[in-house]
Amino acid sequence: MKRLILFVTLIAVCSTVCAQRVYRSQFTPYDTREDSAKADHSKTLNYIAYAPQKIGDVGSIAMYSQKITVPASWNDYNAYLHIENTHSAYDIAINNTVVATSDDGATPADYYISPYLRQGENSIVLLLRPTTTPQLCQATSASRCAQFSGCYIYAQHRAAIFDYDAAIVERAGKLHLELDIIAGNDFNFEEKISVGYDIYTPEQKLVDYAVREMVVAGKSRDTLKVRIDLGAELRYLWSSAKPLLYRTTLYIKRGGKPFEYIPVRIGAGSTTFKDGKIFRNGKQINIKQVAYNANQSRSVSRKEIAALKSKGYNTLTPDAPQPLWFYDICDQLGVYVIEQVAINSTTEPNNRAIGGTPSNNPQLVDEYLERTKGMYYRTRNHPCIIAYSLAGKESGNGYCLYKTYQWLKSVEKNRPIICTSADGEWNSDF
Repeated sequence: MKRLILFVTLIAVCSTVCAQRVYRSQFTPYDTREDSAKADHSKTLNYIAYAPQKIGDVGSIAMYSQKITVPASWNDYNAYLHIENTHSAYDIAINNTVVATSDDGATPADYYISPYLRQGENSIVLLLRPTTTPQLCQATSASRCAQFSGCYIYAQHRAAIFDYDAAIVERAGKLHLELDIIAGNDFNFEEKISVGYDIYTPEQKLVDYAVREMVVAGKSRDTLKVRIDLGAELRYLWSSAKPLLYRTTLYIKRGGKPFEYIPVRIGAGSTTFKDGKIFRNGKQINIKQVAYNANQSRSVSRKEIAALKSKGYNTLTPDAPQPLWFYDICDQLGVYVIEQVAINSTTEPNNRAIGGTPSNNPQLVDEYLERTKGMYYRTRNHPCIIAYSLAGKESGNGYCLYKTYQWLKSVEKNRPIICTSADGEWNSDF
């Protein structure tokens, strides 16, 4: 116990919270195309499951640790730590230094951790603690997934695909692929990055493939814009009745060989909002919704979601962001999702004085925005998401929700944004 107390004290003294949280689509590269198709990381060299074991408690802090070995080859790679299902607020300590902290234990998050790793053995500790903003999650259901399930560490080459934005839109009776591939170069000098992609129809017919070279300046990013006319294949439009998905694989080439395969599934068509109604591919969606949060496993959740759809429910409303496989299931089964930020406060929702309700407390606006960004970027490419909810219905309204509405509107042009506690104010599309 004395050793643990000394460890926590050392962390408190040495801590510098500065690890970069990464806001992007949630993905992990695979070493082979076959593994990417099966979502099998068992043979991926630069992927490590993160399943920390408890080493003790110090006061209200529960400490979980795992040691990893960093090979010399990671000098040319960026390492990321993915955290989810902590069931509480947390701090991340690497080699006795706190490098990141989060009051939001509900939203999965990626952290760039390369600056804190060293070649050889490293200790990565999660310190689970009480949140400093308990008022933000008073009415949010606890996660039913196993603690730390879905956590991992992976390394990606410093000149590689950083993110993507994928859509297949319908214009004038034809489908058009709009794929933005964002390449990142974290070296100090200019790099040529060869980006490859291929795309198949829902019937597994190859539509297009190519490898394109980009020259990206050091310590910067650039975007490759792929625009392809897919023809009059309107039978492939994705909807609840016909959940058909195009299959795309992104990868890079180095020395003429492909590396880092990233699988992407795209639903053709679009979700739009007009006159208080939501439309999918121009047809109004008659929403029949039910509250649902992912269960302990993917297989159990798939059965439950399929059963809900068979009963006539076409829309799920989770309390907070869910595991990535939840959205994959909804994409595959044709179930719509109204995605909600991990905020649901019951503290004086009708008190509109500054700080009376958390949603009108300017000191909390950064926390509101961080949770909103974390929700949006990781799953924005999933066709199942038809709307976004800024907070639970008990959360009142005010400055923080005004700012989150404005930010979300700036990045999301089509899908509606709901603030159920807006009470007729301007920061809700309904």
